[in-house]
Amino acid sequence: MQQALTYLGTLDDVVQRYPWNIEIGLQQFNQMLIRKALLGEKIIINDGYLLNHPFARQALLNPTSSPLKALIEANFVQVMSRSGSLLDVAEKMAAQGVESFQALQKSAEWPDLQRMLKQWEPGLQRIENFIPWPKKHISHGFDNMLGRSRHLQVETLGMAAVSNDDFQRVFDLYTAKNKTDKEATRTRWEQACLSILGDAPDAKAKINELMGLATEAYHYNFAVCLSSQFSERKILVETRYSRAFADLIQLGQPTESELVDIPSIQIPQKLSFDRPQLWKELVDPFSDVAAVQKEYQDVMDQFFAGQANAKLVEEVSLKYSKALSAHFENDEQDGGIKKVALSIGFLGLGLVAGGPVTAGLLWLAENSLLPTVTRVFKLRDKGFFKKQSTAQPMDLSRKNTLSSVSISLPLAEKLAKDIPDFN
Repeated sequence: MQQALTYLGTLDDVVQRYPWNIEIGLQQFNQMLIRKALLGEKIIINDGYLLNHPFARQALLNPTSSPLKALIEANFVQVMSRSGSLLDVAEKMAAQGVESFQALQKSAEWPDLQRMLKQWEPGLQRIENFIPWPKKHISHGFDNMLGRSRHLQVETLGMAAVSNDDFQRVFDLYTAKNKTDKEATRTRWEQACLSILGDAPDAKAKINELMGLATEAYHYNFAVCLSSQFSERKILVETRYSRAFADLIQLGQPTESELVDIPSIQIPQKLSFDRPQLWKELVDPFSDVAAVQKEYQDVMDQFFAGQANAKLVEEVSLKYSKALSAHFENDEQDGGIKKVALSIGFLGLGLVAGGPVTAGLLWLAENSLLPTVTRVFKLRDKGFFKKQSTAQPMDLSRKNTLSSVSISLPLAEKLAKDIPDFN
């Protein structure tokens, strides 16, 4: 099984400025980290995201609020850095006039964060946590990726406030700005949006939609560039599901979710973050719990391919659930196995009409469902699964969902060839 790396687009600071209609607070951020740790899918975070996102900063300054710091120290979460130094990038970006870094250095948090980084960063350098940015020209790749949506109708892109005329006028100005070079292209797209639509009565809604498209393009482009850098790894991208780039993840528009009966991981109801060693051991490939996790991963892969039955899945899921409960030393009644961590739902058909069913795992958090597609697989018959008799189908056709799945390697390789190397 290929080692998975997830590019974490959900921490993008531009998403903070132009938010998706998806609730992503500290709780959801932590649930994402837990989900990735449970599934053994390592994470890559941009240095800028780590420093500029309020939840990430909170997690660094107050480690008992999140497993993030422990997972970074375990090299499960790695920082993609321009220079191999968070302090250095903060200084350089602020000096270059990048507003987010200038605001960071003027914030009340900066003195504490700066002191913390001075003590913490040498350790990250010793364990070689920092990984270099892709050698591909990111801005050029963004322009290529965004251009794939140029001739699509706004309805196809899921936009309601933006008209086709708005879309084309913004694209025309953006294209004109890129005639001499392709530097800072996402910033140029933002400038074009503000210039064309900034005075419109519903400017905020229009610009949010257009910048939402831009952030999706930015995240998928990064995944393409990373696939070139880590050709032996499976590259996942966690971002908002986008119709514009659905072919990259081979998933059609989610329309309806049908929860089905499937043995699932269960975890202790209360997971403490004040014992970082437990989180480090959870993702340590030499730990006892990691061996059980690997067994669970292998059986689930077989199950999704129609090669393992539900009884075997039930056995390994229960084994993994008990291992997790023992690992976190939960002393609640019934071993503390209280909360369903993962469930499954069908998310409409694949991209090819009449093709096999495409489905994905969903993350269940407490009593609310934050739909996150974490696996795309294809089976010819949904009858392979047993539908929950009490569950009602959920309409996802107008609901924003997250996706965290691997990109199509053949398509990524093709797109990467059109992106020049960064000199």
